[in-house]
Amino acid sequence: YSSDEPSKQPRTSDTAALEVLASCSIIAAVNSPEKFAAALDSPTRAIYLLTGTPLTLPDMLACARDRGKVCLVNIDFLEGLSRDRHAVEFLAAHRVDGVVSTRFETLKIAHTLGLITVQRTFAIDSAAVTAALRCLTQFLPDAMEVLPAMASPKVAQRLHNTYPSLKIMGGGLIENVKEIEGLLAAGIHSVSVSNEHLWVI
Repeated sequence: YSSDEPSKQPRTSDTAALEVLASCSIIAAVNSPEKFAAALDSPTRAIYLLTGTPLTLPDMLACARDRGKVCLVNIDFLEGLSRDRHAVEFLAAHRVDGVVSTRFETLKIAHTLGLITVQRTFAIDSAAVTAALRCLTQFLPDAMEVLPAMASPKVAQRLHNTYPSLKIMGGGLIENVKEIEGLLAAGIHSVSVSNEHLWVI
């Protein structure tokens, strides 16, 4: 497998973290420090951090690891860190499990360090979905997160025509359990949810 010429199958990994993530239908999306404790106490085994600084992240990652949680970090949202190799190496040194980003260049770096990679894309129109497909010719991540979540089944149909085994996550604008159940029934692999009341289903 070469990141310059990705195959049509996601890269395989024997890491325990990837196996745990593959078993999670709901991922606790933590968009403020105040929600982190609730995510640790939630039934889900996967946490998705959209907040953190170089001072707070090491402790957060250690706490998640101690509680048996797989922890992904959206590097685009972190304060005090850029999206270059040094930032990814910092996260890897503190044993993050995976990196989420809209930038495939950043994900390529994370891949070389053995981290789970999730490409984040906004499905605002057909042109945006076409652009996402073009990015996949540059780098094939472990999963793609599609926002808003309700658009993810339609996007998944297009993506799976070319990349049938690519895991698709849905995120954003989830309001209730019925919506989550509908997405999972439509074939979406997992849903990232920021409403902590929905982490218990």
